[in-house]
Amino acid sequence: MDIKPHKGRSNVSGAVALDDHHFIVADDEDNELSIFHQNKTKALQPPIVLSKVFNGEIKDGKKEEIDLEGAASIGDVYFWIGSHSTNSESKARPARHRLFGIQMTEIEPGSFSAKRYGSIYTQLIANLKQDIRFTHCCLHQAEGIAPKDQGGLSIEGLAATPEQGLLIGFRNPLIDGKALLVHLINPLALLQGQAPLFGDPIELDLDGLGIRDITWRRDHEYLIVAGPHHTNEDRQEKHRLYAWNSVSGQLAAHSHIDLNQLNIEAAFFFPGKDDRVALLSDDGDLKGFHCLSVAL
Repeated sequence: MDIKPHKGRSNVSGAVALDDHHFIVADDEDNELSIFHQNKTKALQPPIVLSKVFNGEIKDGKKEEIDLEGAASIGDVYFWIGSHSTNSESKARPARHRLFGIQMTEIEPGSFSAKRYGSIYTQLIANLKQDIRFTHCCLHQAEGIAPKDQGGLSIEGLAATPEQGLLIGFRNPLIDGKALLVHLINPLALLQGQAPLFGDPIELDLDGLGIRDITWRRDHEYLIVAGPHHTNEDRQEKHRLYAWNSVSGQLAAHSHIDLNQLNIEAAFFFPGKDDRVALLSDDGDLKGFHCLSVAL
């Protein structure tokens, strides 16, 4: 396990590779994205300010935080999703109900610009509540409960599929102790104005843990980062890695990988390197994070 420190973002919550060496990171405390080179400590400057990319449609401010939690790329479109949760006091936060896409351009080596892709999708939970296949998921009740309380609502994972869909991973609620995955079939068309299409709900037995991130590896294989749905302040419950095949349904823990007390918030693969996953740990007040390169 190779561990490298990075400075400039402490509450990392989602990440995706841009190319063979660069990756882009979200912080759940603001509406900005930072780009890092895997071998350099500090983020490239300036950060990507989403209020500027979306011409004010995304705003800045405490109550306007999207609470960005997951990222995935389909072609040249980089999707980002908010937690869709209330705040810790169960107060509604509409700004967190966001799924959007940006396109990145490398202007010169180590310098990138971003532009929006289509519209911002804000009706995910509303649409799922209207779909009878998801009635048993109790999203009506969950959306009014604090995200880390029993039965609350919190989205933390996002992965692309080989068919250009997205898998949306829920940290909370658990469905009879199982983690929920939602398959959004048409994200590219959705952001261009089409109605959303969903697959049947997917429930995964992660030993009582929720999804903290999910990332596509190869073919129909995915890596899932699982962790407790609650705050886990004493770190008694460890995060775990699972391999999942979306076709066969086979699910297996990477039991040989011990994440110890690390609080893993994001996972991604660099292009062509599906034998090692990059895991980002949320190091909170340390004003930085660690990137772990882990052999599978």
